[in-house]
Amino acid sequence: MTTDKVKAPTWFMVVAIILLIWDAIGVFSFVMSLMMTDEMIATLPPEQQEMYTSTPGWINVFYAVATIGALLGCIGLVMKKAWAKMLFIASLVGVIVQFGYSFLALDMLSVSGPTSVILPLVILVIGIYQIWLSSKGQKEGWLV
Repeated sequence: MTTDKVKAPTWFMVVAIILLIWDAIGVFSFVMSLMMTDEMIATLPPEQQEMYTSTPGWINVFYAVATIGALLGCIGLVMKKAWAKMLFIASLVGVIVQFGYSFLALDMLSVSGPTSVILPLVILVIGIYQIWLSSKGQKEGWLV
């Protein structure tokens, strides 16, 4: 029985590296949010200060899963590992819980306006794409 991998096309690796950079930026954003000092929070508009200070700590767990899970998933894509898909699924769950809480419990839409939906939607679409890409990689034999 042979377990030879099928060579992934060049575009797959290019996309995996672009997604890796995107997700590294997400982890950076997560880390920066954890490092917000009271002085930094005080520079935000009052509504955003309230939203930031009323966000429960447990939501950071989902933020971590969303960002770190996606970054590790991309590392898996670059390494051509099938386990990347499970990390992308966990990441998407983290995204849904995090943004679901922000929009439903914190009413982010009324605090930040309609443009506050754009980045979360982009993140959601990219998360879905990462799951699709890893599924395709498994189906085509690029990921083992």
